[in-house]
Amino acid sequence: MLKNLLDADEEPEPTPGPASSKPHRTEVIGLFGPESDLDETADQEPFVLSNSAPESIAETARRSGLAWSMGIAFFSAVVFMLLIGWGADLLFGSSPWGKVAGIVLGSVIGFVQLFRISSQIFRK
Repeated sequence: MLKNLLDADEEPEPTPGPASSKPHRTEVIGLFGPESDLDETADQEPFVLSNSAPESIAETARRSGLAWSMGIAFFSAVVFMLLIGWGADLLFGSSPWGKVAGIVLGSVIGFVQLFRISSQIFRK
């Protein structure tokens, strides 16, 4: 048994039969095909995602600022109209309806502002 473990480092002799008639391939194929193809196109991109030029840092900053202002405008419209509805509830005694109307009206105003600002993001 110990002799079998020590002899395991040696390659086993091929056994006759259908498995030994096929040649054994030790070539490793990568993701992009054989290595000879990689050497020819090493400096080229495998595919082009877009033909447009990258945007400047100023344009990216403008768009991200407008995106932040969209969220702030929507949130502030809803909160502002909720506070006005809460004040109307205190003034008129119509307990939940002022808040409900404030939230609905604030959401409508917020969505109008959201669409107005989002149209400016893609304008050049």
